[in-house]
Amino acid sequence: MTSRAPIASVAVLGAGIVGLSAAVAFARALPGLMVTLIDTPDDPMALVDRLPGTLSSITEFHDRIGLRERDLLAAGATHRIGTRLSDWTADGAPFVLAHGERSGTIAPGAFHQHWLNARRAGKIAGFDAFSVPAVLASADKFVHPSDDTNSPTSGFDYALRLDPRRYRDLLHALSRHIGILSVSGALASVERSPDGRVALLMLTDGRRVSADLYLDCSGPAAPLRSTLDAQWDDWQTWLPVDRLLLGTATAQAPTPTDELIAVPAGWRFTSVLRDRTLTGLSFAADQTSDSSARRILPAGKTIIPIAPGVRTEPWKHNVLALGDAAVVLDPLANANLHLAHAAILRAIDLLPGRDCALTELAEYNAQSVRQAERVRDYQAAHYLPTGRTRGAFWKRASRLPRPDSLTHTLEQFAHRGRLPFYEDESFDKDDWHGLLLGLGMMPHIADPIASATAPGTIAATLKRLAEATAALPARLPPYPAYLAQLERGQ
Repeated sequence: MTSRAPIASVAVLGAGIVGLSAAVAFARALPGLMVTLIDTPDDPMALVDRLPGTLSSITEFHDRIGLRERDLLAAGATHRIGTRLSDWTADGAPFVLAHGERSGTIAPGAFHQHWLNARRAGKIAGFDAFSVPAVLASADKFVHPSDDTNSPTSGFDYALRLDPRRYRDLLHALSRHIGILSVSGALASVERSPDGRVALLMLTDGRRVSADLYLDCSGPAAPLRSTLDAQWDDWQTWLPVDRLLLGTATAQAPTPTDELIAVPAGWRFTSVLRDRTLTGLSFAADQTSDSSARRILPAGKTIIPIAPGVRTEPWKHNVLALGDAAVVLDPLANANLHLAHAAILRAIDLLPGRDCALTELAEYNAQSVRQAERVRDYQAAHYLPTGRTRGAFWKRASRLPRPDSLTHTLEQFAHRGRLPFYEDESFDKDDWHGLLLGLGMMPHIADPIASATAPGTIAATLKRLAEATAALPARLPPYPAYLAQLERGQ
C-alpha cells in the first residue's frame, strides 16, 4: 500500500453560511485538522447567504455537524412541507409540490400510472390531492412524519425554512465552540507554486495564510478559485431568470408552506420567517427594468444579478470552490444551500491526500457537476409550455431550448410516464411526477402493468384515498400552535 501524506490544514475563504458550514463540517469530520476561517467582507451577490429555503437533505448535514432540529428552531427556523405554485398554468389553478410518496401501493404498478389511467377515464382529483404533505401544505398545517408505517402521516419528508441571519449566527457560535480559528481580512493576492498549486494567501493587512487545502466559499466572484482559470459552463440558454429583486414585508403567522406565484414579468415568492416575511421577484433584465420590477414588488429593496451556471472543475489542484463559487442558480427549487452542503459532505467523503491526486478530484468534480445539472434540469422543467400566455417572460420561457438530459427525461415521461435513471439526483421520482403532472404533462401511452387492474376498482380506491387524505388537516392544530407546542417541549 502506498503511503500518502494526509491533509492536515484547511483555510476557508469566506465566513458566510457556506464558509461556516464547510469549516464546521471539516473540523467535525477530521479531529486534529487545523481549520482557519478567513472572515472576508460579504459578497452581496451570494444567494446562499440570503435565502431561507432548504431541501429535506439538510437533516443529514446537521446530523453530521451535531445540530439538532430543536437547536435550529431556537435559531428561528420553521418547517417547510411544501410549495404552492399559483398561476403557473393556463387555468391558473394552484398545485402544491411536496416530498414523499403518494398513497403507497394500491395495486400492481406505480401509483402515478393508476392516477393517469383514472384521469384518462374521467374526472379525478388533482395529483397533489393524494399527497399527504401537499394536502397539509395546502391547509397550512404540519405534523412530523409518524414512525408507524400504517399511519397516513408516514412516508414523507420535510425541509426547514431558515432565518439566514440567525442560522449564520448559530454556525458561527458552533465554530467557536469547537475551536475554529477565525481571522478577519480581505484577500489581496495569491501565491502559487510552480506546479500550479496555491502556496499561500496574502491578506490586505499583510498577514499570510497557508494550508494544505483551500476552500473558496466567498461567493460567485470566487476570487481564489478564479485565479486558477476562468472556466464556467453558462446556463442562461436554458434558464430565463437573470435578475432577482429581494425585499422584506411585515411578519405573518408562521406557515409551513412557501408561495410561488407566476406574474407576467416572471415569478415572485413569499417565505414567512418568525419576525418578517421574505419576498422576491425573479425576472429577465432585458424584458423588465429594475424600476419596473420595484413597481411590481414594492417591498423589494435589493437587486441581485444572477448568472446561472456551474464551474466544471470546482476542485482544481488544492483549491475547492463551494456554494455560489461553484454553482449559481436562482431560488426556484430551494436547492442553493442543498447543493453547497452536498458538495461539502462529498468533499469530506472523497477527501484525497495532500497531493490532491487528479483521479480523485476528477471523481469529485464529475459527481458535483452531475448533481448541479440535474437541479438545473428540474428548474428548467418549471418553464414547460402550459398554455399560459400572459407575459413576455412566459412566452419566451416556453420556447427556450432544453439541455439534452432534460429533453431525454421529458421524452421518456411524455411517452409512457417513466423517468430515466440519472446519478446524483437531488429530486426523486415523486418530485418529478408532482411537477410534470402539476404542469399538465400527460403521457401518451398507458402503462400495461397499471392497466391490468379493473378501472372501476382503481377509481373507487382513489376516491376513498382522496377523501381520507382531505380529512387529515382538520385533525391537526394550526401550525403556529404546533410550533409553540414543540418549543415548549411537549
